[in-house]
Order: sequence, then C-alpha cells, then structure tokens
Amino acid sequence: MDITAFYQTFFDEADELLADMEQHLLELDPEEPDIEQLNAIFRAAHSIKGGAGTFGFNILQETTHLLENLLDGARRHEMRLSTDIINLFLETKDIMQDQLDAYKSTQDPDHASFEYICQALRQLALEAQETNEPEAADAQHLKVVAQESATIAGNNNETGEMAVPEGCISLSLCGLNSQEVPLMLEELGNLGTIRQHAETEHGLDAYSGNHSQRRRYCRRSLLCVGT
Repeated sequence: MDITAFYQTFFDEADELLADMEQHLLELDPEEPDIEQLNAIFRAAHSIKGGAGTFGFNILQETTHLLENLLDGARRHEMRLSTDIINLFLETKDIMQDQLDAYKSTQDPDHASFEYICQALRQLALEAQETNEPEAADAQHLKVVAQESATIAGNNNETGEMAVPEGCISLSLCGLNSQEVPLMLEELGNLGTIRQHAETEHGLDAYSGNHSQRRRYCRRSLLCVGT
C-alpha cells in the first residue's frame, strides 16, 4: 500500500497536536510549571516527531526532536523554565506549523527558518547543560558531606533544634527557593528514604536515617533521609 495514503491522517493529527501544544504553552506558569501540562506538551512533540519520521518529513522530525529533548529536560526538572524559553517554544511551534503546511502542499519547508530555530534550540540546550553542571557538583558534594558525617560524634542536640531520631542524620541547607526544594529532596532520596521534612522560615527541614550523627552543612534548611 502507498504510504502517502496516510499523509492526511497524520496532517490532521499533527494540526490537533500543535493546537494543543500552543494552548498548554500559553497556560504554562514559568515559575511553577504544571507537570501534567509539561507532560502533555512533551507527548504532543513526541507523537509529531514519530509521525514525521515515519513519512520522511525530516525537517519537521529534526525540529521536533530538538524541542522534545528540551521539554523532557523541563519536565525532569533539569532545566528551569522562563518566559523567554516558553516564547521560544511557542516560536518553535509556529515554525513546525509552517513546516507541516509546506508538506501538505508537497513543498519543501523553509530552510532558513529551520536553521534558525535549530540553532536557537541547540543554544538553549547548551546553556541548560552549563547551568546544570555546577548544580550536579553541589549535589555530589552534599552526598560526600552526608557520608563523612557518619564518622563524626553526634551527641550535639542543641536547644531549639529538631529532635533527630536514632539512626538518622540531620542536614542543614540554606538558600533553597521553592523550585530547588523538590530537586534537593530528589537528590537526598538517593541516599535513603526520606522520612520527614518540614518547611521553616528559612527553608526546608527533614530527617535522614542512614547515620546517627548530625551535620550542619552551611544551610538553614534541615533535611533528614532515613532507610
């Protein structure tokens, strides 16, 4: 069977997916992005990429692939969104629509706009990677601090501090904003099971149950992870 017989089905589905993508992007809050909206945008891009690849619409496939990777990073909290980034995603969506319309008319999509948007998306990916490198280093250092604390005598129960259960470690972290708190909890979860955490005036409190010692780590937020 001639595969071109399925073109129209793909075109119709892609039109709907692009419209859904635009709606979700317009509603997305860059400060506190909704994970369900991000997942919906990612799935739309993934579906368009798959269909474009199936029918040999390579320019649309490559554009969508770059966007899909960035969306995946955003929904995995590996990239922080901003108004400018969302606007770039919307611009990408518009160019994808132009590419789709060109394929509908059996024309080649505009190559200049393709090169422009691919360069913009690759640059954004590079910037996000560079931003994540120091954060990854900080997270690794936090793990080392937690491990070192196992060798420190831990009978330092200061007045006013959270009581640390036996077999736990209390880590104090400062400078956490609302977006960093879930990321840090995820990192600490790699050390054990998080038993308890609580918001304080200065950050986050939690308990960590791999060690019986307490370690203050240049932060005012206490975290505790337990096995």
